[in-house]
Amino acid sequence: MIRNKPYLMENNVSDIVELRIKLDQLNERIISGLKTRSRFPANKVAFTEIFADGKTWFMYRLKKEQDIDSEFGRFLYSDQSPIVYSKKELLKPRIEKAAKSNGVEQIPVDVSKKIIDLYKSMLYEICVQQEDRATYGETTKQDVENILTLNERIVGIGEQIAGYKMQSNPELLKIKSEGELRKELIVPSRELEVISNTVKIAQKYGLTNVEQIKDFAKELIDLTIEVEVKRIMLSKKVI
Repeated sequence: MIRNKPYLMENNVSDIVELRIKLDQLNERIISGLKTRSRFPANKVAFTEIFADGKTWFMYRLKKEQDIDSEFGRFLYSDQSPIVYSKKELLKPRIEKAAKSNGVEQIPVDVSKKIIDLYKSMLYEICVQQEDRATYGETTKQDVENILTLNERIVGIGEQIAGYKMQSNPELLKIKSEGELRKELIVPSRELEVISNTVKIAQKYGLTNVEQIKDFAKELIDLTIEVEVKRIMLSKKVI
């Protein structure tokens, strides 16, 4: 039976309601992180200036943070994927997998550049367009935290939702066109709900760029759908 294939979620996986709750929680963390970041200058140079080991301020910190996560075993599980760097490029886990995974085979879906570009475009909307080298350390830390949260929300949750949808609707695996598959995966009412909730969260935190927040939320949804599409299309290759 198709539900027994290794790339599908097992019966003990959280249902779609629980996944959506987790998604909403991550949305709140993302907006809260943007609010924190908005208190500092844009500091664009920290994304391009070399800091150490041939890496920029941002890339150096991103590698360090994910090395720690990798050592503690985060990327042993299929619902946790690093961004930019592959698992092989990060430090080896110091522990063994402590529990059974959710049954989803680890099929990498890389939208790293799009996630970072989306974040930077929003960053430039909410921050003063200035440079303050004295705050590079603080802003780089926050930038990395925000990017990692975005990655978990877009890739981690996107892949889990794709797994759930494949299990609940195996007919999705028969769709050959990415465009057609995308249409099947989109739930307009849910998209409107997510956008509305994101705007409310932003307003709660004092972010007044409503139109930009709406566009940001739409891009979040579009990227998540892209991950779902890629995940399902890749899954066909392991049947």
